[in-house]
Amino acid sequence: MAEIIFRIIFPLVLLGFLIILLLAGRSRTAPKQDLMSLDDFIKDWLKDHGQGHKLEEQFAQMKKDPSGSFYMPMTYKGAKIFIKWGISPNKVTIMNLILSFFIFYGVIIASEGQTLDLISQQPFYGFIFLPVAFLVAFTGIIDGIDGTIARLLNIKSKTGAWLDNIIDRISDILMLVCLVPTSLLIIPSLGLDFTWIVWTNILLIFIYEYMRARHEGLGLLETKPFAGERITRIIIMVTFFLIYGISSFIVMITYLINPTTAAIWSVIHGGIVTWCMLIYQVVLLFIMVMSSLQSSSYIWKQLKTMENKNG
Repeated sequence: MAEIIFRIIFPLVLLGFLIILLLAGRSRTAPKQDLMSLDDFIKDWLKDHGQGHKLEEQFAQMKKDPSGSFYMPMTYKGAKIFIKWGISPNKVTIMNLILSFFIFYGVIIASEGQTLDLISQQPFYGFIFLPVAFLVAFTGIIDGIDGTIARLLNIKSKTGAWLDNIIDRISDILMLVCLVPTSLLIIPSLGLDFTWIVWTNILLIFIYEYMRARHEGLGLLETKPFAGERITRIIIMVTFFLIYGISSFIVMITYLINPTTAAIWSVIHGGIVTWCMLIYQVVLLFIMVMSSLQSSSYIWKQLKTMENKNG
């Protein structure tokens, strides 16, 4: 019974909530209005992140960075679409949570093929990582759209910021803890279980995000991004999910065309099945350790400077 609930009812309930959310927005399409330009949007974002005293300098620098040249323009365009559909920032935030549950579900279902025959069975499950990777990428984009909508419509609120931060942390957990009840991080041939790395990464992400939230609470509004930002974590996850999914897809197609030739991929695909998710977690662990150390050092120095200025 529990298996039926998880495999069939759970995704249908999520899909139902998602449809209701989209239809509720479409029924209240927002009227046409003038919105700030992309450049004004970036400058407004910089001001809110303590960069107002050196705005033009930081703006010029951000326009060269991937965040300013790619990510923020994408969230800006996406926000304009959602505004046209009449979807509020909070609804986008909740949508992100629903999609995170879909990712959680997809990873667990895909992992069921981990211990099955490498050629004839596993690829049909491993292929699921391919659409899940695109879903992860999409959540990374809409993660910035809710705040962008609020900024463009000038409806920024403390409750919206609080809700966004809470759901971001829930999503962080869902996108990692889905690896725990699987065999994706277990290597039976060596008798090793690396699921502990998942819990370590969750802890480090919470420490990293808490340090940033706490230093803002102490009045230090100027922030400095490090490699461990959420968008980086999303990119890493997408990369390894794509590697796993594409490899499975190639073996699956090869097997369907000619079962005898699929064996040529056995060594490569076997390595990916065995090591891909472990390497993903190790890479994430390294980045989060380094980012946490760098962030703590930066915050400590900034707080010391603030204390000295205040006498």
